[in-house]
Amino acid sequence: MDFTRWTLSVGNGALPAAYLTERSIITPTNRNVTEINSHMLALVPGQQRAYFSSDTLHTDAVDPSWLEAEYPTEFLNGLSFNGCPEHQIDLKVFTPIMLLRNLNPEIGLCNGTRLMVVYLGHYVIKGVIMGGTFNGKTVAIPRIVLNIDDRRWPFVLKRRQFPVRLCYAMTINKSQGQTLISVGVYLPKPVFSHGQLYVAVSRVRSADGLRFLIVNEDDIPCNYTRNIVYEEAFADLQLPGHFDLNFPYRFVIESAQLYCFKQSAGLSSV
Repeated sequence: MDFTRWTLSVGNGALPAAYLTERSIITPTNRNVTEINSHMLALVPGQQRAYFSSDTLHTDAVDPSWLEAEYPTEFLNGLSFNGCPEHQIDLKVFTPIMLLRNLNPEIGLCNGTRLMVVYLGHYVIKGVIMGGTFNGKTVAIPRIVLNIDDRRWPFVLKRRQFPVRLCYAMTINKSQGQTLISVGVYLPKPVFSHGQLYVAVSRVRSADGLRFLIVNEDDIPCNYTRNIVYEEAFADLQLPGHFDLNFPYRFVIESAQLYCFKQSAGLSSV
């Protein structure tokens, strides 16, 4: 795209879906995702619309009245669960969203599908699918009832809401299966589970499309982060002779390249 036209597209909020289809920010936690998405939404011109869920609780208790008194609607509204929509969803036209449930795989509405919002109605949200077999297809997303069973609470939460979330950024786990041209990996804290860093760096087709923003405990940018690898997972694998797992799992970023720091061999490009 011509740079002048691209700049104008940013200014009027009409950035083509193809641009965002190929790009994303990924980060370890949902809290980081929410912070980035909220910041990006504030930068987009246009009218913002808020969608609120209807939350009720379901229990097998003979007398549920005490539960309803103990957990009022305001409390239910404040609950957040991984992989489920929030009580309040703020959106604008021409913002990217991700589907959080399988609605109709036959037309591309699967968990993890990314869409560009083109219409915000009272009963439906219309979006254009970004990427995959159904790229460019316009679809309508309705509100659905989600049954959320969490062991922390003595009830099942019934949340009626659009099964979507804003998607300028996504968690590393949610990015699995995505193939992108440009990825920004934001690490305010190191990854916290086995293989997460590998998933993050393998979302792009080449190192040219990979960028890192790593900050330390004092919120100061730095060029290294800690990786987590459970050696037990590779115990029974037949690995090539040159493959060495005996390193302290620290990665160093230099000139947007990822390096593995080994005790004896120094820096080696991954």
